Amino acid sequence: MNTMNLMRGLRRFISHPLFISLLRIALGAVFIVASIDKLRHPQAFAAAIANYRLLPYTVINATAIVLPWLEVITGTVLVLGVWIRASTMIVWGLLFVFSVAISQALFRGLDISCGCFSTNPRAARMSWWTLIWDLIWFGWGVLIWIFDHGRYTVFQFLNPRKD
Repeated sequence: MNTMNLMRGLRRFISHPLFISLLRIALGAVFIVASIDKLRHPQAFAAAIANYRLLPYTVINATAIVLPWLEVITGTVLVLGVWIRASTMIVWGLLFVFSVAISQALFRGLDISCGCFSTNPRAARMSWWTLIWDLIWFGWGVLIWIFDHGRYTVFQFLNPRKD
């Protein structure tokens, strides 16, 4: 198989509506799962945010309350396939902010838990893999933005067309 056929096949696979829908659902699930512990333990999440030494103390508590709700709502909307482009933009913004926070912490040598999926300060320490996963998820968002045309959404299942 020549390179051109391989590239066409890869593009066909990557742009397939079922694959893109699975990526969208997986990305939404990541955000939903990430929000669960933060919603249960807002004080511990505030401490995790403070460990980054980025935000002024006056906004840490508000961030610890608002951010998990933004994650769970955005994740749910992605899973359902509602407002796909808008929720993808929110995901990009969140992942950009997370990537900047993680990068600066790694460059500064902060030995902290990222607070991504667990508010436990003894959770696994942040590493370059934490940043790599954020970038992978950002890439999923790019693919969703480009190729998701609303197939396999809650609307499609609730209102199937009879052609």
